[in-house]
Amino acid sequence: GIPTNWKTQVIKDESNVIVPGLLAAGEAGSASVHGANRLGANSLLDLVVFGRQAADTTAELVKPNSPPVKLPANAGEATIARMDKIRYCKGPIPTADLRRELQVNMQKY
Repeated sequence: GIPTNWKTQVIKDESNVIVPGLLAAGEAGSASVHGANRLGANSLLDLVVFGRQAADTTAELVKPNSPPVKLPANAGEATIARMDKIRYCKGPIPTADLRRELQVNMQKY
């Protein structure tokens, strides 16, 4: 999952630098009630516990009538370009063949 602290704030690196305004909970966040076990009811419990914490953290950080965050005009464009590069790349292995091989190996092991 996305590295987070217990308050669901996303952390940038090993020095625990917080990414301002970015939270992650549930399957996306790395914080978990049951460690690495993310199956069934554990996921629901994680979502309830850390979803509530994300709400509490948001309420703590964002005050009523605070101004909206200003984003650069090109915010997200580099990410979209990176995703498009992956999406439209032409390689020697057809996507369907790769998907099938991954599926068989995941079921096998």
